[in-house]
Amino acid sequence: MQTIDEKEVEDKLKEQFEAAGKNLDSKINIVIVGRVSTGKSSLLNAFFKRKKGDELASVGAISGVTKTTKAFQLSKNVTVIDSPGLGDINSDNSEVTKQAISNGFDVGILVVSGSADSSQKQHYEELKAGCKKVFVVLNKIDEYDKKKAALESVCQQWHEVLGLKDDEQIFKTCTDGYDPQSDADAQLNIRGVDELRKEVLDFLERCGKDLLVRKLIEKNSTMAKRVIYTCMIAVAGFAFLPGSAIPITAAQGTAIMTIHYIYTNEIISKNHVLAAIPLFASQSVGSSAFLFVKSFLPPTGVVDVVAAGVAVSVTLAMLSTVNWMYENGYNFDNKQEVKEQYKKFYQLLKEIGLKDIFNTVKSGDKTAIMALIGKFVKD
Repeated sequence: MQTIDEKEVEDKLKEQFEAAGKNLDSKINIVIVGRVSTGKSSLLNAFFKRKKGDELASVGAISGVTKTTKAFQLSKNVTVIDSPGLGDINSDNSEVTKQAISNGFDVGILVVSGSADSSQKQHYEELKAGCKKVFVVLNKIDEYDKKKAALESVCQQWHEVLGLKDDEQIFKTCTDGYDPQSDADAQLNIRGVDELRKEVLDFLERCGKDLLVRKLIEKNSTMAKRVIYTCMIAVAGFAFLPGSAIPITAAQGTAIMTIHYIYTNEIISKNHVLAAIPLFASQSVGSSAFLFVKSFLPPTGVVDVVAAGVAVSVTLAMLSTVNWMYENGYNFDNKQEVKEQYKKFYQLLKEIGLKDIFNTVKSGDKTAIMALIGKFVKD
């Protein structure tokens, strides 16, 4: 019987790790541009889910910037710059701003409010030239709560003034309540920001960078569930390909590395992951051996469906165990604990049914798949 080349597995893992590690250690620069009083700061607070009393400016403002430009170093990876225009940013002499300019901007957000102003087209064009992706936001829509027809008219005017294409969206938002002059018991009035945030994160996900921003606004377990979902979908697809054992193992290893980063802010070495994977394989020798043998067989309907079911189920139990370990303060040195927790999760798998699990993943229904993962990873 042909055996899998261990070096080939390590080389593939190294390749995957280098790509994932590069993304996790990359920088994200976001610039938000707009006239004074368009609500840029409030929009940033709402975007990053800040509460009243814990506004962005109160914790992240960096001293030494000009009166017109504010730079926020939200983490070692994420910088946000708030400015009336890119010209003001270019004239700013703070180190944070200089670094952001040299690295380039990933996301640009143009914030407008009120009646359309043709002078903002220049800012929009500058953002398009200097950013990988630009989002246009019409803020303070609460001003039109009693005149909704006027809101649509103003939105269309901005569309025309900025020269947007028919398929280019203007996000309509309200971010009222962060003003320090607001009553202490006044509730935040946040609307439309969830849609904007989703689109920005979707774009960053396509760039492999969304996790860096999600860490600022989501729970660790929520991010871990997203990682598990992505890995399960990938593994289900790989199982139908010749030589599937290698990409399956690489996907599992990369997911372990990502969950490790979520909880520790550190990038785990490939050697640590290579040493950890057998801890899970040893709990289901038949399944793992089957996957490795299957990778050298020609694809056939029955075999591949079974293999995919096993691969997806083992992946779910494996990554649920990894999440549980980090969530509860353990690491892979606690080998006995790893084995015990994996055994519990795999028993839950069997109770649900491997076939049912695979059918859920095969359906492509994200809501159903996330509900399944929620049985293993609790928020």
